[in-house]
Amino acid sequence: MNSEERRAARRKRREEKRAANKAKRVAGCTLENVASLNSLYIAAKQSSRGVRWKASVQGYLINILRNITKAHRDLMEGVDVCRPTHDFVIYEQGVRREISAVCFPERVIKKSYCQNALVPAVVPTLIQNNYANVKGRGTLYAIKSVKRHLARHYRKHGSEGYILLVDISKYFASIEHEHAKEILENFADPRLKELGANFIDRQGEVGLGLGDEPNQIHAVAYLSPIDHFVTECCGVEAYGRYMDDLYAIHTDKEHLKMVAACIESLCLSRGMRLNTRKTRIVKLSRGFTFLKKRFTYTETGKVLVRPCRKTITRQRRKLKAMAKLVAEGKMTREQAIQAYQSWRGGLMHLDAQKTVESMDALFRELFDPVNNLRGGVSLK
Repeated sequence: MNSEERRAARRKRREEKRAANKAKRVAGCTLENVASLNSLYIAAKQSSRGVRWKASVQGYLINILRNITKAHRDLMEGVDVCRPTHDFVIYEQGVRREISAVCFPERVIKKSYCQNALVPAVVPTLIQNNYANVKGRGTLYAIKSVKRHLARHYRKHGSEGYILLVDISKYFASIEHEHAKEILENFADPRLKELGANFIDRQGEVGLGLGDEPNQIHAVAYLSPIDHFVTECCGVEAYGRYMDDLYAIHTDKEHLKMVAACIESLCLSRGMRLNTRKTRIVKLSRGFTFLKKRFTYTETGKVLVRPCRKTITRQRRKLKAMAKLVAEGKMTREQAIQAYQSWRGGLMHLDAQKTVESMDALFRELFDPVNNLRGGVSLK
């Protein structure tokens, strides 16, 4: 056996092993599993977390056995379970977000669909550095991964090098349904493929709505081909993605320009356009912003992670606005404390001790002027 034959044999064994693993992984991804009363009951309980004060949720849970039995029957008989969405607009950090919220009975079915079919079939195909909407990952996981990538780069090359930051314009609104349905090919059950395709097609000709759980999984997996291409073919030192925010680290700026051109070409083929205002190549020695966090090197190579300036400015304005609402009686002091402590907790994982101290001082000045000389945040 010559070298070519040995390589072909190894390739064949790898493909057979991957096929066996995929078959084992999707064996439980069936319509019967999604529509089982056990799965729907668990999905109903989990979907009600945080919203049990709503009359519609309480009404569903009072007659939960009757409702999940109806959902089981509808799924097994192929009845359309989609209902009209409740559309509204929110502004998140100054950005307009159009939300399409589904009714609670449909939310329960989609929760079961995600937990028992979509997530088990899709998540194992994602790269490790795909951080968003995956159990065990998230923003803190992403920050730790970026710090690890920067520390490894410093050990090899010091602070010399570049990072490519890529942002995609109007990500959810640009998702093409044809490509979004590609991940449904992981299902062996044709009825699940039809169900998933119906969930996508009910949202118009292009784009997926915010506020729908399956859409989050589709959005996470939509750029997975680009993730695999960059990590496996482009030879960059580090790569990661959080939904529509991508980064790649390398020592050669020209190489990153080539990678950026490849990413742009692949995005265009999938109906996406890069945000030219936010897509750029930055020197690592100057520091950069990713996920609203500022990453910089110290002189000794330690990686510091601080909140970006805009985040602090926005929170100071928010505290002053909350103080005005408390003075007018439109908001309780306890609610203001909870809101601030929630934001403050996110800073405890960062290198932001001075920022926390200055914000605590502002909080005491606004909400506890009598005991302003005490340290910490008064919760009484």
